[in-house]
Amino acid sequence: MKTKFLAGLLLLVPVLIYVMQNGTLIPIHFLQWEYSVSQALLVLSTLLIGVILGLLLSYAWRNKEKNLQKKNEKKAKKLKKTEEKLKKQQDKQQKVEEQTLVNQPADAADSSQD
Repeated sequence: MKTKFLAGLLLLVPVLIYVMQNGTLIPIHFLQWEYSVSQALLVLSTLLIGVILGLLLSYAWRNKEKNLQKKNEKKAKKLKKTEEKLKKQQDKQQKVEEQTLVNQPADAADSSQD
């Protein structure tokens, strides 16, 4: 915790020096409006907007990957259930076939005696 705080303070020092040295007003023209803004404020606000947009995009990307992973996990569970169901059906079918094979010789012996 202290290291993060100290790192933040160390990064704050050059930013404050930059703000103090670049405080001149510069005009900004947008459509019909004209604003005068401190050069340092303009650069820092642009940086802040870029960082926020980057964080939002990275959050959206991670969220998209998580959703895709959840969807794939659901598909895997569904496939596993289907596999288990098919295996049970196959086992039932094998039991029926085994019973018919066991009963066939007895049936054949009964029909030959008639």
